[in-house]
Amino acid sequence: MIIPTVVVGGCLYYFIFSVMAEQIALPDVIARDLLPVIHQINVVLAVGLPTVFIFMVTWAVILSFRFVAPLERLEEDIKRIDEGDYSVRLQISKDHDLRPVAEIINDLVDQLEGHKSKDTV
Repeated sequence: MIIPTVVVGGCLYYFIFSVMAEQIALPDVIARDLLPVIHQINVVLAVGLPTVFIFMVTWAVILSFRFVAPLERLEEDIKRIDEGDYSVRLQISKDHDLRPVAEIINDLVDQLEGHKSKDTV
């Protein structure tokens, strides 16, 4: 997503400041006043874009760990339950969105464990 955004942004930037300036034939007085503004915009872009990029990548990594790590734990625990280890209980933090799902699975495992113990008696 970032590469197309940078390419499109660069093309629009080039179009606005280069092609438009040439097409409307800016007088020298306006062009002379416009060049410092263009340089300021270049500085803002040179500092701002890498900063925003680093922030976005950091935030994406944090979010991915927040959502992927519990899913991986759930998958491992469910595989163990599927293999017959009914002593496993899913542990999800109380504030996580997957908590209701984990509770339902834990209830099902409790029922399976109860049926298994009745069958062995």
